[in-house]
Amino acid sequence: MSNNQTISKILFVDFNGVISYDNYWQEISDKDHPLHPFQKKIEDFLFREEPQIVKDWMLGKYTSEQIHHILEDKTRVSAKELFEVFERGCRSIDISQEILSKIVELRAEYYCVLSTGNMDCFDRFTLPSNPSLAQTFNEIENSYNLGILKTMNQGQYFYNKAASLNVPMRECVVIDDSAKVCKIFEELGGRALCTYGVEAALNGLTTLQKQEILEYV
Repeated sequence: MSNNQTISKILFVDFNGVISYDNYWQEISDKDHPLHPFQKKIEDFLFREEPQIVKDWMLGKYTSEQIHHILEDKTRVSAKELFEVFERGCRSIDISQEILSKIVELRAEYYCVLSTGNMDCFDRFTLPSNPSLAQTFNEIENSYNLGILKTMNQGQYFYNKAASLNVPMRECVVIDDSAKVCKIFEELGGRALCTYGVEAALNGLTTLQKQEILEYV
């Protein structure tokens, strides 16, 4: 879509689970890593015992440094050492260039928005180290900066974004690995592609592209 074209359709693309599949502490999953013994303690604390902390982190209520100090207090892992692992992971996280290339092709018809439920580290480390993301999308939006997650208030984020671009929800598509996000999006009147894995995401985007071509045949 050139700068002179009117925006008539929006494609919302999730990050983790669609474009990227690693986690930010991927390095410590190696059993030989000195911090590996802390992996289960960290995962249990953040994702089972206190999942609200992660949610608040994605809403801009904590910085990455604050989270690592909390982890040090709760699990006795070194905040300094773990943060170094974390930053490296954020900068070197896997990103599917195949999917990015397909999205670039779809920009002929769609205003493409990378819509991620993420933390401050995404803007601080991931984006600067991966310029292909900014080159691929018309816009990148991070929940940390917006203070809202995609599932909050029955999908208010999607509704507001579409309205701000004067695009009806029926002309919007989301590709996301979350069934909950996809269900909310469809209830708003949009179309959802619920996928996980590079192959599934590519198949979904290729089908979308073929449908766009057929509309003009």
